[in-house]
Amino acid sequence: MDAIKLQLYTKVDCPLCEKAKQSLASLAAQFPIQIEEIDITTNLGLFTKYKELIPVLELDGKRLFVHQIHVNSLKRKLMWERWRRWFTDKGWTKKIV
Repeated sequence: MDAIKLQLYTKVDCPLCEKAKQSLASLAAQFPIQIEEIDITTNLGLFTKYKELIPVLELDGKRLFVHQIHVNSLKRKLMWERWRRWFTDKGWTKKIV
């Protein structure tokens, strides 16, 4: 199964961001995740949007967490995403009438 791609909006010298990175690194041993770190200071639009919220974790453009990552909650979300993808791959997403 392909890795679950997460986007982490962050910036340099952000203690909460470092804590979020540590949490994600520990989860990477349990789940097939790929983390894209996005530095908000490289883009004025991103900086304006996220400056008060970082770190921000998203999955497919859907915001999962701001300020901090709740590891147990993220585990449940990742398990659900893994199951959702498995069912989708099997073609079992159509409703039975």
